[in-house]
Amino acid sequence: MNLGPVTSAYSLGSAAVLRRGERLQLYTTSPVEAVKRLPDAPRGARWIASATGGAFVANNRILALTATSASEITADGEVLWAAPAASGRVVALVEGSGGPELAVWESGDAAPAATRAVDTRGPVVLTGWGRQVVVASEEDRRLTAWSIPDLEAGDGMELDGPAVALATSPSQHRVFAASTDRPRFATIDRYAWQEAGSSRVEAPFEALRPGITGDRLVAFDGSVAWSVTAGRTDPEPVPGEWRADLPLALPGTGVLVSTGAELGLVSEATGELEIVDGPVDAWWLPFRWGRRRPVAALAVAADDTMGDTDEALEAIADSVPFAFDRIGLLTMGTPPDRAPADLPIGDAPPGEDPPAASPAPELPGLPGGFYAVAVSSRELTTLGRIRQLLDGSGYSTHVLRRVDEANDTWYRLLVGPYTSRPDAEAVARELRRERGIDAWIHEEEGDRATGLRR
Repeated sequence: MNLGPVTSAYSLGSAAVLRRGERLQLYTTSPVEAVKRLPDAPRGARWIASATGGAFVANNRILALTATSASEITADGEVLWAAPAASGRVVALVEGSGGPELAVWESGDAAPAATRAVDTRGPVVLTGWGRQVVVASEEDRRLTAWSIPDLEAGDGMELDGPAVALATSPSQHRVFAASTDRPRFATIDRYAWQEAGSSRVEAPFEALRPGITGDRLVAFDGSVAWSVTAGRTDPEPVPGEWRADLPLALPGTGVLVSTGAELGLVSEATGELEIVDGPVDAWWLPFRWGRRRPVAALAVAADDTMGDTDEALEAIADSVPFAFDRIGLLTMGTPPDRAPADLPIGDAPPGEDPPAASPAPELPGLPGGFYAVAVSSRELTTLGRIRQLLDGSGYSTHVLRRVDEANDTWYRLLVGPYTSRPDAEAVARELRRERGIDAWIHEEEGDRATGLRR
């Protein structure tokens, strides 16, 4: 699908927002490739990413977006931060007439359903899959969790210093906090509200970006990017420039970086840089890790070269090589033209029997490595709902068809792959702790997934 040039692009997990000046489109790949027109972005809007989607904010305007919804809000004050929340709601930190306040709008409502005064202008992070917002207070150096939609103050904890950046792990079990006093990075157990580990750093982190899965993320101190693993005390510098999309921590492999001259993958095991085939001037967006679409890339042009005229668009289109003038998918698993049939998701309609599951072939090209087995069943449909939940949480899932000694067919839902057994065991423990899934380890022979391939 030829999408034409864009000025910037933003990930929504399983979709991407494409921006041409103030004009927006939603690009999706499932169940089929499609492009949908979105409301225009507010003039001069900045993008704020969150675990549930993202929002364009400018002055008192909010355009909150997910892969399936768009909500336009006009707030009673300057919007400092905003995000789409669960059940179609929107939550924001607004500079009201009496000072900063949190506000929650119900789906389709023009006025907020709840507001609460707070003593901070950020940072803020959305957790609990859109049902909780965590705010860092500057005065008493405290993190406080507020429930959505009623904005009741819940648990929290004291920090050693004022927080300058917050993030949440893909599983949302942990909150990451960077503070300026005695520059450090802390990992916080969100359920117990206690510190699970911390790292001293050479300079304060000013931005945090979680990885696709697990407790590894990348951070930026204003000049150097770092790869950080929760609970460890040894951040590792990674080469390349800090961009809106890179560097990006990939599951079980390393960190995707742009050095300015080329794209590369920094190995988690060795720290060595392996060059990745692809255009260096492309945007690399994380898609939801699933059957065949972990990363998307597309060409961009600088925002200040864009106008509102068709002539400007045509001029930029002429300057963009044809091969880069479209979304291109890079995969770590099965290419789209060899992908197995989609796994049935959810239950059959009331009063109807579930559709009979046709035998699925064993996945071709399943990368070698270690996997956490989330569930094993003789019925393919049994895996559907669990896979939907894990895909939505950012895990990389695969289905493996096996025939046992009695010639019975079994289906395994795998999470991975990971380069070592300890990495897979850590994910299995995470699934047991957070999901109640009694996972075990499966090793798949074959070539290890050391990079991305078209």
